Amino acid sequence: MISELKISRHDIEIIQAELEANKPYEACGVLIGIIDGNAALVEKALPVTNSKRTRRSFELDPKEHYDAWNEAERSGKEIVGIYHTHPVSSAVPSLWDRETMENAPSVWLIAGADGMRAYMWENGVKAVKITEY
Repeated sequence: MISELKISRHDIEIIQAELEANKPYEACGVLIGIIDGNAALVEKALPVTNSKRTRRSFELDPKEHYDAWNEAERSGKEIVGIYHTHPVSSAVPSLWDRETMENAPSVWLIAGADGMRAYMWENGVKAVKITEY
């Protein structure tokens, strides 16, 4: 299980800018990088269009998500996680998030009105430590 998400200040700023630019709607994207033991190392936060464009949910645009997956694979990387924003609520998984996380075994980074937190599903929602590099 992944217990740590390593992410650069630059990528944190990209995600924060997405939160602000899309307010009050949720924004989303993928985290491209590598898995190293129990750590996911993010090398690129890549915004993806939220095809739902709502205040309470998100859906990664299927074509953009597929293109991101191909981009990662071509560079010898993988999608180590996804991110989405909670621009008017806390960075805690919603009921919809929890239900979806169970079927998406990767890191979920949530940027909320109160900061960023990361999670994974392992017989329930587990916190993942965020380390900035």
